[in-house]
Amino acid sequence: MDGQLEEEKIKGSEFMLELLDRARQDNGLQLKCMLGREGRIGVAFTLLILALPTIIPLPGPFGFFLGSCLAFVAIQMMAGADRLWLPDFIGRRVLPLKAVEATVSTTRPWVLRFEAWLTPGRLGALTGRKARIVLALPVLLLAVLIALPIPFGNTLPSLAIVLIAISLAERDGLMVIVAMAACVAACIVSYYLAIAAGSALTSLM
Repeated sequence: MDGQLEEEKIKGSEFMLELLDRARQDNGLQLKCMLGREGRIGVAFTLLILALPTIIPLPGPFGFFLGSCLAFVAIQMMAGADRLWLPDFIGRRVLPLKAVEATVSTTRPWVLRFEAWLTPGRLGALTGRKARIVLALPVLLLAVLIALPIPFGNTLPSLAIVLIAISLAERDGLMVIVAMAACVAACIVSYYLAIAAGSALTSLM
């Protein structure tokens, strides 16, 4: 019981430092290291750490891979799972240390700013178990947008998921509303980015 209470006090910004320390010890971070916590905190931290790396440009197919992981997590959220998991062939994948360091150094100051605005327990019904099941649908939609090869299309969908994660971690329903507004904006911007990319590709053919 004491361990569970201590876990509830962990903030997303603190969890990022915990994972950074682990990545430095292991020269990288296995995805399965992000899992293990139950309930709201487990969902929040899993969403947070999977979405954060896709906010900034990273080499290789990180967007598709992490977007697919987020979609897998969203499906589990829809099913009301209290403990999230990833198949072993995915969980054993390693995020490079440089990617983890870049993600934490770039995004943690923003996470700290968001956390300063939060009020734990505000509109708490929007962060309960039933709400998490409902939130799984926009998370799934955003995950698909992250996975798609849309130029510069990752940032807003990733930010919306980060806002959802922070709101769940702090139990602030008002931030859930802000996150839904960010979700709508991400969908609109991604639509126009996809059109622009398609037009540019057509003009080159």
